[in-house]
Amino acid sequence: MSSEPTSTPRPRWWLHILAIALFVERWAHIIIALLVLAGGLALMFSGAVPETSWRRAVVRDILPLPFAEASHLSASLAGLALVVLARGLALRMAQARIVAMGILLAGAIFALAKGLDWEEALLLLATAAVLWLARGSFYRRGDWRSFRPSAAWMVLVALTLLAVAAVGFLGYGNVAYRSELWWRFAWYGDAPRFLRATLALTLAVAVLGLDRLVNRPLRGRGVSEPLSDAAAALVAACPDSIMQVAHLGDKQTLLSPDGDAALFYAAAGGSWVCLSGPIGDPKAADDLLWTFVENADRAGMRPVFYAVEPAGIMRLLDFGHAILKTGEVARVDLPAFSLDGPDRKDLRYARSRATRDGPRFALLRRADVPAHLPDLQAISDHWLTQHGGREKGFSLGRYDPSYLSHFDLAVIWQDDRIVAFANLWRGADKAEMAIDLMRHLPDLSPVLMDFLMTEAILLAQAEGYRWFNLGGAPLAGLRDHPLASTWNRIGTLIYRRGDDFYSFEGLSAFKRKFGPVWTPRYVTCPGGMSLFRTLIDVTLLISRPPRR
Repeated sequence: MSSEPTSTPRPRWWLHILAIALFVERWAHIIIALLVLAGGLALMFSGAVPETSWRRAVVRDILPLPFAEASHLSASLAGLALVVLARGLALRMAQARIVAMGILLAGAIFALAKGLDWEEALLLLATAAVLWLARGSFYRRGDWRSFRPSAAWMVLVALTLLAVAAVGFLGYGNVAYRSELWWRFAWYGDAPRFLRATLALTLAVAVLGLDRLVNRPLRGRGVSEPLSDAAAALVAACPDSIMQVAHLGDKQTLLSPDGDAALFYAAAGGSWVCLSGPIGDPKAADDLLWTFVENADRAGMRPVFYAVEPAGIMRLLDFGHAILKTGEVARVDLPAFSLDGPDRKDLRYARSRATRDGPRFALLRRADVPAHLPDLQAISDHWLTQHGGREKGFSLGRYDPSYLSHFDLAVIWQDDRIVAFANLWRGADKAEMAIDLMRHLPDLSPVLMDFLMTEAILLAQAEGYRWFNLGGAPLAGLRDHPLASTWNRIGTLIYRRGDDFYSFEGLSAFKRKFGPVWTPRYVTCPGGMSLFRTLIDVTLLISRPPRR
């Protein structure tokens, strides 16, 4: 009777080594930033405690007193500089790495000169060596403005200073305070050195705080630029009507090398927000996605994709982004649309009421728009005053003469004057028509807005379009379920309880009159702790704070 030999499992130690290597490569900049932060804290706190007697005696035999005094003060300031630079290293800034290496080397010299603190010097030198070896992890360009301390980092610096002061006052509590201490220079004058170092650190932190208040980094919509001929041609050839908003000029354009693909994005806070995704040749568009993400990474910004259709999600999965549903878009199936049936009685009533009372619908061709701009301006100003808000942007149009002059307008005439208007987005190949900016005079009957929308839909249907896009309904379609994501549950709560500041349900109800097909829209962005900040960036980019 024979038994088959049992195979010995192969060792898996190499898998553990590979996992550790991948982890270190992924988080090297964070680990190094923590090391630099630790080195800075060590220098600051060592300046608040007395030096060991035998080490001071060795330094006394080698250096004159002024060198030791200057080294003590310089070591504390170098520690503060390292704490500040740690943020730049966490952001992978190349300039922060170069400056940090210089300060680490200088700090090691100061640590030895002030009291033969070889342990601190060894830590600083080892950190400098790691920074030199890991230079590939710090590739982002930028100057001091790129990693100026944020508000949270300034709080960390201030708390560190308070802790250093507390340690010093506890350590020298037995020394009676006298004004002469500030000017006492002696080998055993640890308390005076601590006072002078604390004052210098306080002044340095105050300067940092003042710089933070005065020289705030620019935030918002980024640099506006008109569409180039190549980008305008790609927009005209795109079937997705939302791309017509590129004519607004509040976004930057990223073109492929051959000009056969483009994407449009704007800067907001720490995010680069791309509208929907790239358009143009599919292969060039995929390459452009990676270029955009790489450029954002080099600039220290978060790449974000907003108003992404379900079909566009697949091409974004490789980036490992969090995917959040932001709402739904209402689109009318034009071949199937009809005013017959009980569900369309409100629309039939709007048309008959308009016919009886005199208002009439008309299409104002783009060539005729400039002649009516003063009247359109007055309507828009009245509308904004009535709603107590201000213009939006990015994915939504705003009143701008050069922008409106790119489109045909759907208008309502009453008594030989325009009382309401909406510009029409037209997708290529008659794939889709959409209403963008919709403005009317105050006290206009809501029935006339139903009339305007109905006539615009019938116009698109008569011209042979496939879909009519009614626009989005923010936070619509989210599921409030115990197993749903936290974002879904928060969004649902805002949708139901947020009517005090935005009519979520009212907007959805208005669009449901036309029997639309609801299509979800998503935002994708890096996950983790930056998710909430990204959502704020996107919100502020689209809807700036109201005037009130």
